[in-house]
Amino acid sequence: MKNKTERLWNTGYILLLVANIINFTGFGIVTPQIPRFAVSLGATLATAGLITGVFPFAALVGRPFASIMGDRLNKKHLLIIAFILNGLITISHMFVPSLFWLVPVRVFHGLVFSINSTLAIALSVDYVPKEKMGEGIGILGLANIIGMALGPNIGIFLVESFSFRLSFAISGVVIIAAGVAVLFLKHKNTLATMQIANDCECINKKRRFHINDVVAVKLLPNVAFVAVFMLGTGLVNSYMVILGYERDIYNVGLYFIVNAIVALATRYAIGRIIDNKGVAYAILPGYVFGAAGMITIGFAFTLWHLLVGAVFFSIAAGCGLSAIQTDCIKRLPSDRRAVATGTYFIGLDMGMIIGPMVGGLVADFYGFNITFYGAGVLMLLGFVAYLLYSLNRPSVD
Repeated sequence: MKNKTERLWNTGYILLLVANIINFTGFGIVTPQIPRFAVSLGATLATAGLITGVFPFAALVGRPFASIMGDRLNKKHLLIIAFILNGLITISHMFVPSLFWLVPVRVFHGLVFSINSTLAIALSVDYVPKEKMGEGIGILGLANIIGMALGPNIGIFLVESFSFRLSFAISGVVIIAAGVAVLFLKHKNTLATMQIANDCECINKKRRFHINDVVAVKLLPNVAFVAVFMLGTGLVNSYMVILGYERDIYNVGLYFIVNAIVALATRYAIGRIIDNKGVAYAILPGYVFGAAGMITIGFAFTLWHLLVGAVFFSIAAGCGLSAIQTDCIKRLPSDRRAVATGTYFIGLDMGMIIGPMVGGLVADFYGFNITFYGAGVLMLLGFVAYLLYSLNRPSVD
């Protein structure tokens, strides 16, 4: 008789999916507005890019702590605390008087967010059956997509109709609400304990500290591959609103909505491809779609160009990010979910650092078209690199 936890749509999975959607909605209200907020405080585009890059850099520093705590302590309790802290530091943005004070706030926000996001995914994966890992992780990725469809549009409305400060306050309250949702989760590590017993027969076994408790060395190639995808995402999240103002393109928030609709329509199929055919069958097409998306956005001077770019890049993110995250989770035992997730997020953070920082500098000197064209070229280079890697990668790690 099958255990009910073998169903993907179990109660814990659904509750955590909802909590992630709420969290990323709150995150999305603020994130695309930060470069514009920095400019309103006197920053240039290049400076705004540097300030935007501070957040993922701090998140990168915080990942090791999230990995260690997640695999050794109660993930539910830690996650609730992280949601509350994340909400409070988001609210604190409304009291920032100058660029000087914006930097430390973004640093602390990045540190807290790294713990928040790592634990949220690591805990969610505890409720995903192993044979449906690609599908389950792909659907979890929709939380980011849906949140980043709703959040930026809410943020644009709040800033245009009221102020930056009100958008920060509402964002923080929304994120805290995600922590309240997790309070209702019944989590006693029973699923994780059962899987650990099956995978490595080491229930509650204490381990001495090792570098692999911080980052999974065998997954480092995946860090580079995911960073390429996230470079494009970092550019879109940071500069889409400014690009719209610069090119007189109105309603750019529709980009995020179309992105979410395409994700909803394709993630299930992508997850099935990953589970049935393998990660390479998703990652390689992902790079091609990503290049098409970046190049389309580069020459976009009308809204429909941006929406076509949204279609391409949504498919790219669904293919590439879901596949790489699934690969990271599957290649480590279940008692190392937080390390696997943390290692994967290192790639995300690196892309989110490089994209806004380099993109802001390039945009200042050459414009947004060259910035996005360059990201498209990097996607094609990523395709070649992963193809060579997959051809030479051992069939069993």
